[in-house]
Amino acid sequence: MGKEWRGIKKGLQARDHETRKYGKRFDRYIRGRYMVDGKLQIIPFGWESEWVDAEKARMLAEGATGPRMSFLEHCQMEMARLKGNAKHGDGPTTLKEDKEIRKRQAREEEQARLDAEEETRREEARNISFGDFFESEYWPVSQSSKKKESYRKEREHFEHWIKTVVGAMPFNEISQINVEKIKRDMQRAKRSPRSIEYVLSTFRQVWNLARQSGLTVIDSPSKLVKIHKPDNDRRRYLSNDEAESLLNALKEKSLQVYQISLLSLDTGCRFSEAARLTWGAVDTEKGVITYSDTKKAMGTKSRVVPMTSRVKAMFEGMNAGKNGDLVFPDKKGQVQGKISHSFYRCVNDLEMNDGVTDPRDKVVYHTLRHTYASRLVMSGVDLYPVQKLLGHSVSKMTERYSHLSNDTLSQAVRRMERVEKKRKRNQKKVVPLNG
Repeated sequence: MGKEWRGIKKGLQARDHETRKYGKRFDRYIRGRYMVDGKLQIIPFGWESEWVDAEKARMLAEGATGPRMSFLEHCQMEMARLKGNAKHGDGPTTLKEDKEIRKRQAREEEQARLDAEEETRREEARNISFGDFFESEYWPVSQSSKKKESYRKEREHFEHWIKTVVGAMPFNEISQINVEKIKRDMQRAKRSPRSIEYVLSTFRQVWNLARQSGLTVIDSPSKLVKIHKPDNDRRRYLSNDEAESLLNALKEKSLQVYQISLLSLDTGCRFSEAARLTWGAVDTEKGVITYSDTKKAMGTKSRVVPMTSRVKAMFEGMNAGKNGDLVFPDKKGQVQGKISHSFYRCVNDLEMNDGVTDPRDKVVYHTLRHTYASRLVMSGVDLYPVQKLLGHSVSKMTERYSHLSNDTLSQAVRRMERVEKKRKRNQKKVVPLNG
């Protein structure tokens, strides 16, 4: 490379390459020089050959017939621009500053583009219909996180009742009125309040997921819809004699049905919990059973319930399987779906439901669990332990048994009175000493 710079235009210098030629002359490196606030600024513009090659590539890409300008013209324009900026105190005064500004502008433009795309995506998302969201987002989540029967029912709720009313509507157009229509449609079809409650629960779960995804910011309008709930709580529980008569009859009819019934009567399990019970959850040494609660968190929560002596004896008399084996499988070795008809044949044979017209007073399998809870309360057990033994998620479910504990409350008051009387008698026995 040549060692000396030579002036070629005002403020521009060039230095020739020692060997490399471009066309008929040596390639040259051009730079600019000017003063800013008494300080010399040197602007490197680069090799002329690089500019020419870049222009040829541009012309080929754009189909242009000639260059926009020569390299020297480019350098003169850039010098004039940078010197003008320095003179007016506005804009970059060096190529380095110019490059940084261009980079910053490019970043800002790219960010603006990304923001615009994101806003477009959000706007499109906000306009997604309830039905499309159910299919694309909620349904896959439901299938991957819930039991088959649970997500099957949710699909049924959506197809039969929800889809026809709000399936095509975006979330921002759905209001309480639409949910009220779902309720009215079900009422006209003579569906029970409990069924309506289940359908609106499915609606609410879809809405809550949409809210978590940012499609809406308001609470589910189903919260404003009131459902008249009749008192369907079962009131019937078995006396000791009735319970023993039923167990004896079941034992003669079906040993397995007897065992499952005894388990519910003495430990308060639901049928689904007995049906899914495995030998790994039965600990006869400690005398406890671990039930996977089928009503909460898709069976991932559990509770430990002590065995009665006859339940312990029952398990010890059975042939225990491996930890993962079902204790009460059906004939195919699978989980039973419902209690055998043998149970109801025995109930009918004993005439337990004769003359009973109110469904709340009929003896069903769940009556055994209800009897277990009733016995605990009437024995003086506080409601909190009863709640834990039954696996109730809220105390309100257990409070239905509170009327059975009136005698216990009376005993507590009488005990308080006895303690107070004893305290007063002891005070009278104390003789003050004269000082």
